[in-house]
Amino acid sequence: MNSTSLDPHLIHGRRQRPDGPMPVDIISVQSQLVYGHAGNSAAVPPLLRLGLRVAEVPTTVLSNAPFYATTRGRVLPADWLADLLLGVRERGLHTRARMLVSGYLGSAGNGHVLADWLDAIRPETPQLRFCLDPVIGDTHTGAYVEPELEAVFRERLLPKAWLLTPNAFELGRLSGLPATTAADGLAAARELLARGPAWVVTHSLRGAPGELLTLAVGRDEAWCIASPELPIDVAGTGDVLTALLVAGLLRGLAMPKALEHAVAGVHAALEATLTAQCEELDVLAATPDSAPLVPRFLAIRVD
Repeated sequence: MNSTSLDPHLIHGRRQRPDGPMPVDIISVQSQLVYGHAGNSAAVPPLLRLGLRVAEVPTTVLSNAPFYATTRGRVLPADWLADLLLGVRERGLHTRARMLVSGYLGSAGNGHVLADWLDAIRPETPQLRFCLDPVIGDTHTGAYVEPELEAVFRERLLPKAWLLTPNAFELGRLSGLPATTAADGLAAARELLARGPAWVVTHSLRGAPGELLTLAVGRDEAWCIASPELPIDVAGTGDVLTALLVAGLLRGLAMPKALEHAVAGVHAALEATLTAQCEELDVLAATPDSAPLVPRFLAIRVD
């Protein structure tokens, strides 16, 4: 008797391919780096450590973030992204995932591709919630995407989102209102809620001296967390915050608790990066594997 006949998974000497679908929790449409942490390269490692299954769809393939002396690679052409999303649909991932997350898109063409894809799959995906991280820029650099992409965010993607996670600069750009303080952020977030999302979570608002605020605003409630500002500026913090927030919500946490865990995770990653004096964010420190991260910052209801 040969070894082939002993294996029930082999048919005519070839291994049988199982036909059961692979579970997937999140479809993440973001940038991808070879070195460093931003986009999927920042968001996916902590999600995997939390036991969530992620289907990664790249919008860029870059050697590193663009603040180094050189950056290689490119933003994916819109037809490439459309083809990848077609493959996602052909494999039925959109019918099994519970959350779609989008981050840096890189071009207005890619924004339109994502919006078109969402329009096409909407009848097939009643369970799928869309988290839009509208990556436009920040207060240090200003806008670093083409103006046409900002219009795609406002007109096509924002109305489809269940959760919106801009930084303070992006909140101001999308709402057309000041977004510096907690009061500003609350008013600007409520302006965006009127356009469709159930929640707007914004970060990098200014609090007391040496303090940053993260605000979660829903249609019936709003929560604020104050955390110390650390003397460090690295890429990927917003991507990790969104990932940890989505993870908490998918694991059944209420918004204020999910927000506490997310802010605590980002702060832990920044502290670890400072301690190591590393040029890239220590994303694994956001989800320690020895014990669940204990939230260090309390969400206060502000409405």
